Amino acid sequence: MGHLNLWHVNKAISLLGSTSFVLPVAGILIVMLWRRHSAVSAARWLAVLAMLMGSVALLKILGHACGIRLFDDRLTSPSGHAALAAAVYGAVGVMAARSLDGWRRGVVVLGALGLVVGVAASRILLRYHSVTEVVVGLILGGLAVAAFAQSFNRMTPSRLNLSPLVLALVVLFGVATYALGDRTNAEPMLKHFAYLLREESPVCGPMPPLNSFLERL
Repeated sequence: MGHLNLWHVNKAISLLGSTSFVLPVAGILIVMLWRRHSAVSAARWLAVLAMLMGSVALLKILGHACGIRLFDDRLTSPSGHAALAAAVYGAVGVMAARSLDGWRRGVVVLGALGLVVGVAASRILLRYHSVTEVVVGLILGGLAVAAFAQSFNRMTPSRLNLSPLVLALVVLFGVATYALGDRTNAEPMLKHFAYLLREESPVCGPMPPLNSFLERL
């Protein structure tokens, strides 16, 4: 029973890195940047997210196609959950560090860090990813945060008010994601693209059995 409960806890934490939860939070940040700064700042954040997701998808396709390993550890599918969590919650931390004062700054920054660590650890504990795949995801997300921070720090400082409506929307997204589960998993589609790439291109060496691409969702 304890093992089952721990699995459910890890599953719930993992969902906080799913696109069905993280992207709406990223959308809230886009609106806040647009309203408090400019459309250009919002577009920059959107571009950072798009490049991050595109990079993760490309690495997943190449990894599944070529069966990449690093330090004798599997690197076929860099963790998109870890990458998105690091990018989006990291961006929340960057905004809080500059826009909030006192205890609220500490709570938001530590909370964002805790979410990133929790999502990353849950992907390993649930055996969805290897340690290397999660670390690569965190590195990609960290690069996205660095790009956002460089842009955000050039903006005119403004107060960040955590309105009850914003907090309510985040809670609502969280409850809906937990209730519905992660229905935005693109991994099977990326595996299919990887199989087609491996079938049509000799760059990855001999063609492995099809079932090697279907071991994990």
